[in-house]
Amino acid sequence: VPWNYPFHNVFNPLLANVFAGNALVVKVSEYASWSSLYYGRAIKECLRACGAPEDLVQIVHGYGEAGNALVTGGTDKVVFVGSTGVGRMVMKAAAETLTPVVLELGGKDPFIVLEDAALSQCVPMALRGAFQSCGQNCAGAERFYVHEKIHDRFVTQVMKAANQLRQGWALSPGVDCGAMCMPNQAQYVQSLVDDAVAKGAKVECGGSIDPDAPGQFYPPTVLTGVTHGMTIMKEEVFGPVLSIVKIHSDEEAVALANECDFGLGSNVFGSKRRALKVGAQLNAGMTTINDFCATYMAQSLPFGGVKESGFDRFAGIEGLRGCCNVKSVVVDGIPGIRTDIPPPLQYPVQHCAFPFCKALCHMFFGLNFFENVRGLFMLAKAVMIPTPKSLLKGKTD
Repeated sequence: VPWNYPFHNVFNPLLANVFAGNALVVKVSEYASWSSLYYGRAIKECLRACGAPEDLVQIVHGYGEAGNALVTGGTDKVVFVGSTGVGRMVMKAAAETLTPVVLELGGKDPFIVLEDAALSQCVPMALRGAFQSCGQNCAGAERFYVHEKIHDRFVTQVMKAANQLRQGWALSPGVDCGAMCMPNQAQYVQSLVDDAVAKGAKVECGGSIDPDAPGQFYPPTVLTGVTHGMTIMKEEVFGPVLSIVKIHSDEEAVALANECDFGLGSNVFGSKRRALKVGAQLNAGMTTINDFCATYMAQSLPFGGVKESGFDRFAGIEGLRGCCNVKSVVVDGIPGIRTDIPPPLQYPVQHCAFPFCKALCHMFFGLNFFENVRGLFMLAKAVMIPTPKSLLKGKTD
């Protein structure tokens, strides 16, 4: 699991697997090792309190070698949450032992604002989608498609709040955005913004690293005039950038939203019926209507994506069932009645075996009631066909 939400990333797979009766080994990011020690102690106390083995859940630390050892070491299933590049390596390693894999990879979620959207609702959601955890979310909103009729008002209201955002140490009072957790991530975000500006985008706020500021900070940034010819609309940003594209129709919004290698989540704002129609056409694993990322908050719903965002699901009924090996079992259900092969089909088969099977097909799978009744008569006729003398035991032509 990755580093960006260390508590949830440990406890989310833990709950489903323990409830399914599994033991679990969690390989945490090397950037979240300290916090996992605290969680590990909490997990042991919880297991002890309910009478379960304390070693049922193990937490592993290390780098790529530790992860590879876990994937190839004989586990029954691997769930990987992380980047698309590493996900491919996990899948390749797991293929050697045919270990099933669930991949929840990168995201670049579209945030579509239709012309009849309520700006009082969607603007705060847009700000949360772009700047929460300083944009370091797999299901964060990275592509904002706003209808031309409300585009200018949307930008004005976004800027009113964006200009007031406060950045600093995350544990300081009154801070809206913290730092980039990964080394060199701020420089990477800067390269995407520079490319967009060079290709015609306009920086409404932020847009450059303060060379005098300590730490790994990138300022909350709003870009307008963004197009799909810019790298920032293709690659996962994982930073505090709100990139706005002006659209002219619902059809254009759908086409642009689907013009992406990722397909994790999506968000649509507008009148309910219209937003649902647009959402139904989005090629994504999840869609939220008039809300942001609510599918992630509802743990009763399956979580996962399509395309380069991975495949399969965790959470929800599907995720819980995915922690089990599904086994089919058949047993006679009516007392006193057992299953026997009908005499015409017992080896050696009787001469009426084919008409008998044909009659059963009509009787059980006929397209209407009359066909079912016809099958019943065919069955009676089949069993009454006299055995040819040549087939009688001891008789020959």
